[in-house]
Amino acid sequence: MIPTRLVQHYEAKYAAERTAPPPEPLPVRAPRPADRCAAAVTTLARLLPHGADVLELGAGNGVVAESLRAGGVPFRGYTIGDISTPRLEGLRRTLTDPRMRFAQVDAEQPTATVDGPFDAVVMIALIEHLIDPLGAMRKIRGLLKPGGFVYIDTPNIAKWTRRLKLAAGRFPSTASANEGLTTYGGAAADLHDEGHLHYFTHRSLALMLTRRCGYTEVEFHPYFQSPRILGRRTGTLLARTRPTLFSEIACVARIPSDGGLPAPATAPDGAVRR
Repeated sequence: MIPTRLVQHYEAKYAAERTAPPPEPLPVRAPRPADRCAAAVTTLARLLPHGADVLELGAGNGVVAESLRAGGVPFRGYTIGDISTPRLEGLRRTLTDPRMRFAQVDAEQPTATVDGPFDAVVMIALIEHLIDPLGAMRKIRGLLKPGGFVYIDTPNIAKWTRRLKLAAGRFPSTASANEGLTTYGGAAADLHDEGHLHYFTHRSLALMLTRRCGYTEVEFHPYFQSPRILGRRTGTLLARTRPTLFSEIACVARIPSDGGLPAPATAPDGAVRR
């Protein structure tokens, strides 16, 4: 379970979302998406099967769900889960499609409040907040239908801008300024780096998912977000050519079509390879 301290943080952080306006839908076909939600909408619109059952954990302001609905993506059901009570109250008020359901979900213990199976689980800006991402991803795998997938977006700690900060002896915070101590709005951070507890590279996340969590393959869907000095066209080209340097991490991790656990081959050194 999420500790009380973290629950209190998210309740306070998202208190204003009880009365927030509905999100503006994003296009489902963006040739060069420039942020994590636009990238997720573009990828999910292409990958979701017709009549999909979807679970989104840590759904934010609901912009991904609303964009897929407005863009005509033919999902059958969309369960919106979040740990924050104020955020869920706002989502229930602004997202009124009858195919959408709402649940207060602890992503570390998802089966306590939601039942699968789902064709897809969506996790945007969430895995870095989890106390035990390895254990959580195993449990989330159990919510997927055979052949289903989880879509994950998380900061890339090996992005070139963060490598430069680390080389200069500065902590490359991923959700705040002043080495994790100040919010982007200038206030003192309530939690260090806004509650980011884990940091991933493309390789480390893929290895965790395939070697320890039972996913058979991980495919990356790079996009360019910043810095703007490179320009969107150039930045997108760089992100697609060298995602480990220029893209945040956006990936799809799949499970076998028969739903079974993969049979890993053990190398002589004990490493598991696929």
